[in-house]
Amino acid sequence: MANRILIVDDQRDISRLLRSALETIEQGLDVSEAPSGEEALLEASRVPVDLLVVDYRLPGMSGVELIGKMRARYPEMKFIVISGMTETKAQEEIEKSGAYAFFVKPIPMADFLGTVEACLGLARTVLQEPKEQKPEEKDTLVDLLVGLRKELSAESVFLLNGMGYVEAETGEILNADKRASLISSLMGMHNAAQKVASLLGKNKLHLHVFDGDVTDLVFLPVGTSHVLWASGRGLGDLGSISATLDVLNASKAKVLEILEQLEVEEAPVEEEAAPGGTPAYMESVTIPIEFDELLKKSADVKVDANAFWDQAIEQGPQYTEPDKLTYEQAAQLGLAPKKDEEKK
Repeated sequence: MANRILIVDDQRDISRLLRSALETIEQGLDVSEAPSGEEALLEASRVPVDLLVVDYRLPGMSGVELIGKMRARYPEMKFIVISGMTETKAQEEIEKSGAYAFFVKPIPMADFLGTVEACLGLARTVLQEPKEQKPEEKDTLVDLLVGLRKELSAESVFLLNGMGYVEAETGEILNADKRASLISSLMGMHNAAQKVASLLGKNKLHLHVFDGDVTDLVFLPVGTSHVLWASGRGLGDLGSISATLDVLNASKAKVLEILEQLEVEEAPVEEEAAPGGTPAYMESVTIPIEFDELLKKSADVKVDANAFWDQAIEQGPQYTEPDKLTYEQAAQLGLAPKKDEEKK
């Protein structure tokens, strides 16, 4: 009887890729897909499933919650977890779930197929290449932020570029529905602070601390193009802010090193106008394109004043506001003196 595998992932391109790969190893596998945990439970109730390949983050119940429900109903079922998350909390949950293996996206396909064969006790058809040992392997931005979050005992750590786009993140912020508004406000504050700090000659050394009722937030620049923010309880306490700042400053150097390896260019520092130059409030204002075009057209069309009035008289009165009366209409209605009465 063919082994049956159920892939549970709401990203259809990933589930289809895994399904195609499993079907190519010619092990007679019966592979199907489900986009959510609820649909996976329904599918497993119809046909027995030998192996569940499940994403950690799913709409509705999580992958770990689905494993718990499946294990209670089908004790013989085996599980492999895939995820794009590398957080310590997620890895701990996956380890406690009793999954046979865990793969981080993008999934190394040869390792995945070999693990499936081993999990189901099938003959090995996929040769797994030995992993290269890299004694001086460099940390990624995500690895660095994960370590920083752990060291600070923070709820989340974010690295943003100068446009407010998230370059790397770890953890969850409170009130996730306000995430976009929070980032926008922080970047507006950062840009204003960069200007002030630049005037003082310290454009890389300003710091912002928010001591909130529920969570604190520390926000500081990394070079001239990026900003680092950490949120969590106690980060804004005056008694511990010095230690927090030491940790963040140590991480800044590592972040800049990784950004340099990724060939991310630092934004040029704006130079102040030389003494005697044009003050900021007298600088020319940028005119929107549509207004600029209208102004050009009005400048090109030149009409003689006498010709304009001659044309107006020939055309007669033009009424563009029907809810208003002309003088003649008002006189006819007795609302204004007629011309003959005015002469008297």
